[in-house]
Amino acid sequence: MVNLVVYLLFFLVLAALTYQVLALGCLWGFFSRSRPPSPSPPLPGVSVLKPVKGLEETTRECLESFLIQDYHPFQILFGVKDTDDPLLPVLRELQLAFPEPLVEIVICPENLGLNPKVSTLRQLEAHVRYDLLVIADQDVKVGPDFLSRAAGALQEPRVGLVSCPYRSGPVRTLGAGFEALTIAGDFIPSVATAFYVEGIRFALGATMGITRQALAAIGGFAPLADYLADDYQLGWRIAQAGYGVRLLPYAVETWNPGMGFREYLEHQLRWARTYRVCRPGGYLAYGITHVLVYGALLFLASGMAPWTLGPLGAALAVRAVLALFSERLALQGALPRPYVFLLPLKDLLSWGIWLSSFLGSRVSWGGRAYRVTKEGKLVEE
Repeated sequence: MVNLVVYLLFFLVLAALTYQVLALGCLWGFFSRSRPPSPSPPLPGVSVLKPVKGLEETTRECLESFLIQDYHPFQILFGVKDTDDPLLPVLRELQLAFPEPLVEIVICPENLGLNPKVSTLRQLEAHVRYDLLVIADQDVKVGPDFLSRAAGALQEPRVGLVSCPYRSGPVRTLGAGFEALTIAGDFIPSVATAFYVEGIRFALGATMGITRQALAAIGGFAPLADYLADDYQLGWRIAQAGYGVRLLPYAVETWNPGMGFREYLEHQLRWARTYRVCRPGGYLAYGITHVLVYGALLFLASGMAPWTLGPLGAALAVRAVLALFSERLALQGALPRPYVFLLPLKDLLSWGIWLSSFLGSRVSWGGRAYRVTKEGKLVEE
């Protein structure tokens, strides 16, 4: 029985090592692709939809990055639910400080579904002026050429949606460090692998560009009202409607430098249970990728046999190379190098979260508890 376990773990280590090398090659190939050219004049107008709530220390800097784009014409719609939101004075200051582009603050008081982001988007939809739309989260920071790149990709024939990979911004807490490692070491490599192995039929929700025609073809934002993974649903539905879904080799930043460790765990479990519902086959295969965990288990199951140090050493090396390549070269992030030493602990946590995702469907989001149905919808508990 012991020998059978050892053989099984050795097979898992080999399979996981193969995946890690494949992911490294896919990352290199994806980020070596040329970015789409900027659209030729006259430039199509772009409407930027930003659901926002609350004021963090990095909020203003993230919002300003959308106001200094080297692109015109475009409008920005800030959707705020409550009239007493502490962010409103900052938004009014930005409105006065940046006469161009057109900045509009829209109060969105209605609860149009369980997904608050989609609820706000539905209320912003009536204020859209242009045929190209960009949806961006509050904590995202972009470069000044972001809109021109997104608009250029959306001008390609039959392209209905574009989105971008992302990296973590500044890191100040342990939870934020683990989040950055997870993005660079797990999530973005898996997306790059999916790009080459099966194609992209989903979106990454930090930033998404969409044509008004494609949005109308799926019935607007209303069908997404009760889905947790609105980005996945948006991309999948647009692909089903016959439009192209593109992932750009352009990384944006998500800023959450003060993320706590508990917040990190809740976010990862919420993502895991959502991913399991949306892409069950891919999520099951994701369990095979945990090479460090299987390498350590092989070492222990073999009675610490010296020959198992080779696979374990290879696992450590390939994980470190993949994480550093992804963070530094592909995503061009600035995660301090000492955080790489947390990679084994992060991988153990990720494996535990993967296992626990099969033990229920309950998630915590915005301070509320929900259950995720097998269709990916939220049910409030």
